[in-house]
Amino acid sequence: GLEEGLKAARRDGWTGQLVRKALNDAKQAGEATVWNSTQPMFRRVRQGEVRMLTRGVIKEDTIDTRGDDDMEVLSTSFYATLATSMALSTWASIAIPNMDIPFLRGSDVRFFVTIAIGSSPFAFLGLGLSLPGLLQAILIQARRAVSGEFRDRLVRHEAGHFLVGYCLGVPIAEYAAGDAILNACQFFEDAFDTPARRLTHNQVDTLCAVSMAGVVAESLAYDKGLGGYADLSQLQGFLSRATPILDDREQQDKVRWGSVLAYTVLRTHGGALEALVEAMGRGAS
Repeated sequence: GLEEGLKAARRDGWTGQLVRKALNDAKQAGEATVWNSTQPMFRRVRQGEVRMLTRGVIKEDTIDTRGDDDMEVLSTSFYATLATSMALSTWASIAIPNMDIPFLRGSDVRFFVTIAIGSSPFAFLGLGLSLPGLLQAILIQARRAVSGEFRDRLVRHEAGHFLVGYCLGVPIAEYAAGDAILNACQFFEDAFDTPARRLTHNQVDTLCAVSMAGVVAESLAYDKGLGGYADLSQLQGFLSRATPILDDREQQDKVRWGSVLAYTVLRTHGGALEALVEAMGRGAS
């Protein structure tokens, strides 16, 4: 059965080829019927057609293509840090008694505390410049702690990638969502074993749909998807590896069709999507 096949794949090295074989065998046996059940079947669509084919779910402003949400969060967080540090440092300069630090002769406790608090905005900027990934992880954790909607968005986003990849025959290596520090649905590096890391147009069509699936899954539940900027940045790398080379218009056509295909898969398998969101939300294996 499927479970035994995946256990064997895990035991033998857990590669994309082994997982794909286990899923193909399970499908032939009547299990895993949704696995590799969809073909990309690319066709050129205009922006107006995208809105019509997705019943208004994907509009011109649905996908955050410039990272505006991330910039807004960074800006708000910085100014909140600045305002808090100003208020606390003012309080510290008044409330803390003037006394020396025993092991630092002539040093004032109040001075050190005030300076430490007042320098926190500079620490914020320094962290953003030197370790942007760490700062992003901290901000994601903070948003998740205060917003149930944001946490649900994270899980739905990764569930969208997971389900569309599964339906298009791309084996999933692992995922992290919900309470994870960094959320991701990771596919096997050997899923597309092509010479010189080039990609056929059919493979690019598949990757476009998988890449757009996260923000489309968000948009099905909410008015706008917030997690599309990073996906589009990664997708640009895939598009640049296409053979024959795609010009700018052809790349835009691929991305638009990927959005439509992702929407179609997620709508067709809406029950599976909700089951996957629930499973990933509780950290199922």
